[in-house]
Amino acid sequence: MRCDIIIATWNAVPMTRTALASVRDRSGHPYRLILVDNSDEEEARAHYRAIAASGEFGETLLIQNEGNLGWLKATNLGLKAADGEYVCLLNNDVVCGEGWLARCIDLIRREPEIGLVNPRGNERTENAGVNDIDAYARHLAAAQRGLYTERAHCSGFCLVMPRRVIRDVGLLDEVFAGGYYEDNDFSYRARAAGYRCAQCDDAFVFHLGSQSFGKLPAEEKRALIARNREICETRWGTPPRELLLVDGPGVAAGELIERIRCGRVFLVDSRWLPEEVRRFRHQYFTLLPSSPLGPRLTFRLQGAYLRHKKRIDAAHVLGR
Repeated sequence: MRCDIIIATWNAVPMTRTALASVRDRSGHPYRLILVDNSDEEEARAHYRAIAASGEFGETLLIQNEGNLGWLKATNLGLKAADGEYVCLLNNDVVCGEGWLARCIDLIRREPEIGLVNPRGNERTENAGVNDIDAYARHLAAAQRGLYTERAHCSGFCLVMPRRVIRDVGLLDEVFAGGYYEDNDFSYRARAAGYRCAQCDDAFVFHLGSQSFGKLPAEEKRALIARNREICETRWGTPPRELLLVDGPGVAAGELIERIRCGRVFLVDSRWLPEEVRRFRHQYFTLLPSSPLGPRLTFRLQGAYLRHKKRIDAAHVLGR
């Protein structure tokens, strides 16, 4: 039941050591490190060789490249070398919270249809401003115990999966060289293969963010993002954005949930809405409370507002 944790490195030894120490001290699950080193500084290369030889951070397989292949190609080398039951792609600019890996893997075991899992990260509003990583991880472990939120796609900063996903989906697509949208594409391929994506709400990993990509000149970074977004959207399209109201019987919970999974949905609450849908958590699902004037008027007012803000493309009443 070991998890192979793949970390691509490029110099930055102190930052990587901080990440590795948090993996060693806070994973709560057996693991092996696969370090794929792109470093071009000899001192850094020697340091990573010493880490692998000493086992300071646990069993370590070191793949040391002759030059900087970039994160994407380096990560694919790690995926090819992985043979654990589980695999985790982990950035080297993170600090892991207590029990992060054990909780992500426990979610996969409980929900076999979930193939890709992120822990919570600090880059989203609800987790911003974290100062004490361990204290916040313990808070989530208690307040969100066993809960998860489905996602349209997962992020590559910390991505946990059973190895069977790689067998069914393949490696990251190197057409996205340079970074950005390779994790979106991988997630969509996993969903096409029958897996679901999720955020494990009781696990936390702090992400410093853009420590490598942040060094790119701003214009080059914008061009790279635009190029890769175009490739991804051409391949997969863009999800429908809808406002919905259930205003009568006969609309099944499963039908609504599948509609939410395939798009970005605002849904006005009403007495016809199945309780299962009210409880459903999804990255792009917003349940709008009905005003005292009733769900139909709420639907009309929200429709006008959301269209004005260009947040929906269509509005539909279901169940009539």
